[in-house]
Amino acid sequence: MMRPKVTLQWNLLFHQNLEQFMKIKIGFVRRSLTLVSIASALAAGLAACGGGGASTAASTTTATPVAAAAAGTTSSGVITAFGSVFVGGHEFGTLGTSFIDDDTGKATPPAGLEVGMVVDVKPAAGSSAAAPQAGELHIHPLARGYVDALDATAGTLTVMGQLVQLTSSTNFSDHRACVSATPATCTAVSTPGALASTSGPASPGNYVTVHGYLFSTASGAANIVATLVSVSDLPASASAIPPTGVNFKAEGVATVGTGSLAIGGLSADLSKAVCRVTGVVSPCASAFSSAQVVSVGAAAAPALPVKTLVADFARLASKTAVDVSGSAMEVEGVVSSPSSSGFVLRGVTIVTTALTSTPPQAGDVVRVLGTMDALGQSVTASSVVILHAASSVKLGLEGDATAVTAGTTTTYTLSVLGQTITVNAQTRLMDMSVKGWDQKSDPASNPFNINTFATYLATTGMSQHVIVKAETDSGGNLVANSLAIVPVSSQTGVSGLVDTTVVNSKLTGTPSTLTVHGIAISVDPAAVLVQGPKPASYPVIAAGDQVVALGTWNANTLTVAATVSRSNQLFDAGVPGAKQADRGEF
Repeated sequence: MMRPKVTLQWNLLFHQNLEQFMKIKIGFVRRSLTLVSIASALAAGLAACGGGGASTAASTTTATPVAAAAAGTTSSGVITAFGSVFVGGHEFGTLGTSFIDDDTGKATPPAGLEVGMVVDVKPAAGSSAAAPQAGELHIHPLARGYVDALDATAGTLTVMGQLVQLTSSTNFSDHRACVSATPATCTAVSTPGALASTSGPASPGNYVTVHGYLFSTASGAANIVATLVSVSDLPASASAIPPTGVNFKAEGVATVGTGSLAIGGLSADLSKAVCRVTGVVSPCASAFSSAQVVSVGAAAAPALPVKTLVADFARLASKTAVDVSGSAMEVEGVVSSPSSSGFVLRGVTIVTTALTSTPPQAGDVVRVLGTMDALGQSVTASSVVILHAASSVKLGLEGDATAVTAGTTTTYTLSVLGQTITVNAQTRLMDMSVKGWDQKSDPASNPFNINTFATYLATTGMSQHVIVKAETDSGGNLVANSLAIVPVSSQTGVSGLVDTTVVNSKLTGTPSTLTVHGIAISVDPAAVLVQGPKPASYPVIAAGDQVVALGTWNANTLTVAATVSRSNQLFDAGVPGAKQADRGEF
């Protein structure tokens, strides 16, 4: 059985239709990703993980915890949960909050918020560190437009000339009319492989909105690291979506020319644009300078594939949530250009000379607490917390969750397949077990968050079937990046690196035995699948290989029987390569 070449980079557990890479027919349960979720995690070929190495996730580089941010600190980070809104590990109250789309400066419905959006939260007057209240919540996706290209091996999309890197933490949502129709006339896009890309000037790919972090302007590097890819129908008119008239958009670090500017691979023609700097209309010829972050947009569709945009507007955007010198701020992002004195995060220089610990590495996802300098060009860090390390060992689990126990504030542990996993405020929580789970965009109607974690599971039953994506922290403990409740299933799955102990068998009926993060796996050699043509003799599973195993859980062992099916198989993809760390080397 021939299979496309894949790199052993993780896709998040809810990603990638196995049929595309494994050529095994499967029946999708509409809007439920439990089916082959673990197996599909590996085959996606996204630059998101799989790599081994030092376990440094969730470690702090200073003794100052990020939760100690003072009252009045502005936070910029990804939405991880609702019930109010969780950003940067904090729950912000939203009573009286103004929700603003930065591209128009106008109010936007809070019901449109989704997990995975990167937002800026400015605290309300009188907000305290113990009970933070959002005064303003600013939304600014980095790209809106067609998927012009999709590279499953590299794990990238090209949207509006922006190279978008997908990772193990990238969320997908689908708001097309065909998905919400009764009955649905199409399958919701929940994986990158399900996206359609542009195939000609008159055949555009899926229309998407990309939320995430600015990353790099280097040639060949990703411009954006995506935290959410939201699929929708192309707006019927300029006023059909908020913000009005911004159907096609790119935001990033600009290179300014005469009458135009470039953002990533997009050339923006400003001859017809209204240009704004800090909200004031300015002559486009002198409004912007190279290295500034600029947002450009238009209502009319550009020619495909998108190389040039005749912009209706261009505005100076912020690299950070605040540009006021001396302001306290908290910002999340992916590290680029590390040095002995600091690193670059979302185009902002982070100065770490006041810190004594080893700085983070390229590809690490971090949260920085610090102070803006007098020129608004850099942030002096008082604390750097590594949320997800590029070198962290990854583990994917599908099974029944048991033994939910409260730890410290907004921290819980639970057991899945005998593994103790910590869930905290950074863990993305979803309940995919009910119809229409992805339509619960109103925060008031979605109670599943870190504050309701234990009671929610207790209410719905303490033996929920879940999919967990976790990574090891600096102490070797498993911390969940995401946890989803999915429909009840007897399917069990594990994805990760094979431990040192392997007993291989070449005879069907005599199982091979191995462990992944200490989880015992017994697999019939006939059920072992490999990348490329299967050898004449049964393959040998080696320590350090990246494997995905699906089978039944009994007596603390995952058993994979001889007959290959969508719920019974072990895929051995070999030893991860040098560039298959969690966040990749973009």
